[in-house]
Amino acid sequence: MLRAVNYSDTSIIVKIYTEEFGIQTYLIKGAKRKNSSIKANLFQPLSLLELVVYKKEKKKLHTLKEAGVEFHFNSIPNDPAKTSILFFLNEILLKCLQEEENNHELFAFLHETMQTLESAEKNISNFYLIFLVRLSRFLGFYPQGKFSETTTFFDLQEGGFTPTEPLHPDFLDNSNSQLLGKLLVSNYYSMDSLTFSGKERKNLLDILLRFYHLHLSNMGSISSHKVLEQVFA
Repeated sequence: MLRAVNYSDTSIIVKIYTEEFGIQTYLIKGAKRKNSSIKANLFQPLSLLELVVYKKEKKKLHTLKEAGVEFHFNSIPNDPAKTSILFFLNEILLKCLQEEENNHELFAFLHETMQTLESAEKNISNFYLIFLVRLSRFLGFYPQGKFSETTTFFDLQEGGFTPTEPLHPDFLDNSNSQLLGKLLVSNYYSMDSLTFSGKERKNLLDILLRFYHLHLSNMGSISSHKVLEQVFA
């Protein structure tokens, strides 16, 4: 679930990334009524839901027949760090996901991401950085190559490590390229082994957001990362 907005005093419109149809928008009439079979409070940011839908081709606004929680979040709502990550992930996905077609691998990745965030019990300070790196693979600009003694610069425009400085300003110096290289070989299950300082973590977040803006022209500004920087400083 990506976004819910009021449509009237009793109804809402929700934007959801679905497994079968990609991005879809649904009108839920009477969702704010007490006796509604589909209640408005079901639609929380990045909640995992089971849906039965009416879909009509060439229509932008569809109808939900049934909706229920597929996977309950218990720790996320009670953990400020997890909540700040959730809102950041939600904002990124709202900016990046546009396709009205299915992508089962991307859906599985997002499903895994939310379940992993909910169940995580150890250090999650690098979770959102790993998310940005892994999401870029599905968006078509995953970083290529690796940091080494001979490839010490990362070209943000070309999206790969290179032995020489590119002839443009969109590249990382040796130290930041090495930081990115460490991040690229990690995942949700090995993130405890990353020992970034608060400053290094901020550098990586700035780098990845810059990387995204270079490769997604319609991404627009991001604001929720400021909360992350404070929480994980």
